[in-house]
Amino acid sequence: MNGQDMVGDDVAAAATEIVEREMGPFGLRAVTVTAAEDHDGDPILLVEVEYRAGGKPIEPKVVAGLATKLRRRLWEMGEMRFPHVRHHFSARQKVARYP
Repeated sequence: MNGQDMVGDDVAAAATEIVEREMGPFGLRAVTVTAAEDHDGDPILLVEVEYRAGGKPIEPKVVAGLATKLRRRLWEMGEMRFPHVRHHFSARQKVARYP
């Protein structure tokens, strides 16, 4: 096992904090951060985010900006693996409508 196969506690905690802050109002249930590879075999951080039904309707702009916020914070920490976020929303979750 090499360093790319693991996720440091500080990296996992930072990623979880950002996801909780940004996505908490939308029914956030759990965040899991693991080391993985993308389709080209490059090392990545896989951020799995699970939601329960309920909470505020999902705001697409917040969801779209999450990866950028994660990437900036992790790169500031010296973590160079790109974070890939997988959202697992409840089928009953509502989406906010914009005027």
